[in-house]
Amino acid sequence: MGKLFAGVAKVIITPPIGIPLAGYGERDKLSTAIHDELYAKALVLSDGKTKAAIVTTDLAGVDKEFVSSIRKQVQKRTDIKKENILISASHTHSGPDMSKPRFFTEEKVIEGLSKKDYVDSLREVTDRKIAGAVLMADNNMKEARVGVGKGVACGVAANRRDSKGPMDNTVGVLRVDDEEGKHMAILVNFCGHPTVLSFDNYLISADYPGYAMRAVENAIGEDVIAMFTNGACGNVSTRFTRREQTFREAKRLGSILGGEVIKVSEEIETRDQGKLKVISKKIRLPAKRFPTIREAEEDCKTAKDNFERLKAEGATKERLRVSYTTLEGAERLVEWVKKGIGKIKEVETEMQAIAIDDTVLIAEPGELFVEIGLDIKKKAGLENVFVVGYANDYIGYVPTQEAYKEGKYEAFSTILSPEASEIIHKTALDLISKFKSKDL
Repeated sequence: MGKLFAGVAKVIITPPIGIPLAGYGERDKLSTAIHDELYAKALVLSDGKTKAAIVTTDLAGVDKEFVSSIRKQVQKRTDIKKENILISASHTHSGPDMSKPRFFTEEKVIEGLSKKDYVDSLREVTDRKIAGAVLMADNNMKEARVGVGKGVACGVAANRRDSKGPMDNTVGVLRVDDEEGKHMAILVNFCGHPTVLSFDNYLISADYPGYAMRAVENAIGEDVIAMFTNGACGNVSTRFTRREQTFREAKRLGSILGGEVIKVSEEIETRDQGKLKVISKKIRLPAKRFPTIREAEEDCKTAKDNFERLKAEGATKERLRVSYTTLEGAERLVEWVKKGIGKIKEVETEMQAIAIDDTVLIAEPGELFVEIGLDIKKKAGLENVFVVGYANDYIGYVPTQEAYKEGKYEAFSTILSPEASEIIHKTALDLISKFKSKDL
């Protein structure tokens, strides 16, 4: 255990107007305006022996090539090891679509603009900005104090497959102060898709997490930086908690979350001594058995027939929404199969764990179902475990084995086999168990 040091910084990463937005396949126009700025925020921590960087971004996702570029830039100019850098995305559906097709060629063109026209240049500018945030944070290192707390924010998000299904409303808060007690950073962990704004929104926005973090920063003031990490939210969203899909509603839900963060933060006690540890591990996840084109089209027809039947019967809004998204997933799978996605046998990716004393951040690269995240927390044997999703890579949905049997949107949309969730679950617990070893 040694003296703690920390540095924080943030930079604007808002893309130019006219870049396509990510998250909704229905969008057929380019972004038209900036509603609120997007940020990359960096927290660098050190105990005198180990140094690590935690980065949050208002992006839909970060793939491993993008992360690798940022890590190399940071390692070249600091003493932070590249494997000690965690980069996560909030998964806002109103941020730039700058992902590179990983599994097959994507040729979608909107208003004459295709990805090949802009994606490389936008990624290069953005990754340099994000690396710059880490560099600034590293240059601002000072003696620090760290503390952790937890709260509960109900009514912000819910299980989107079943409004009464499993849910994690926990709000994890890591607060970093300078040696005089002035707040430097507040790192937040909460579970919920940022999908208050719908596909017909063409304004760039961080959605409800952006409102939540601004509420925290405005309330606490003194240049504090509030950082949002999403959790195991593969089947968690605002689908059944939002009253409307407007910026006003994004503010309402963000204010609920932000208010709880402020409350928890002000109850935290900090200390200036601690031990920092980082582990990362490469893993291979098996791809699922993809259907033939005929099988995929039959599944799609079944999904469409079911949706039309429910409409005719006057089904509830909840059942219609779940059925409609299931149809979306079935349609996506037909498209994928026609493009040859069935050739994929496995996906190589990364998991990472950062421990600050007995608080652990488990960074996983996909959209983990909430049941899996809850079970990791339950079996970890630690009081404070933050499951950080959309981190260091993007591999899509990681459903439970039961979800594959039920079908629905996420099961159709994932490229992974049912065994993938077990591998991620086991790896998370293995990494946590290593922190308990005296040899580490």
